[in-house]
Amino acid sequence: MIKNSLKIQNIIFDDKRKYILLTFIFFALLTLMSCANEEVIIPIKKITDSNNIYTITDFEEIGFKKSTKYSIEKLPGATSAYYGFMKNSLGTPEDYEIRFYPDHKNAIKDGTKYAENITGENGCIKKECSLWTENLKHRQHLEGGLNNTWNGTPSPKYLTYVIHGNLILMCPGYDESDALENCTLVIEKINPEITKIGSN
Repeated sequence: MIKNSLKIQNIIFDDKRKYILLTFIFFALLTLMSCANEEVIIPIKKITDSNNIYTITDFEEIGFKKSTKYSIEKLPGATSAYYGFMKNSLGTPEDYEIRFYPDHKNAIKDGTKYAENITGENGCIKKECSLWTENLKHRQHLEGGLNNTWNGTPSPKYLTYVIHGNLILMCPGYDESDALENCTLVIEKINPEITKIGSN
């Protein structure tokens, strides 16, 4: 009887081990399948050239909704500038600012300093230090949308920018890396060949 009881206990123990092992394998496979289905975004380089001269029409064709056309009187070298939004993959609207220049060289020469001034965690969103104050409130958002603090303190909305061809695109995000991914997704829509283009 004791031997039979031990055999039964061993069988039950072995069955439990098999069950635990199969459960582990099952969840491991689910995790692998989930990772395989996730889209991998390879961020573009911050400055890329293109043979194209872009206009706001190129962005409207990919779903950009223009809210404001800025006066560019005090934005050196620019041919036009716009504020608006695009919906992300989840259908949530996200704000962007686009500045256009005659060509790629002018975008770098005339636009870099102004884009650097307003973007990033330390971007200047106050009149005292902003190089271009046209509709400055568009470049602000209330802190807490990023850090869940909701303390009402204005902070920079655009955490990075990219220069592609003759345009500068300023992008929102939870951090600089996330913002660069957002820039990447937008630029890929107007130029699917972007991954083949080298940086300057």
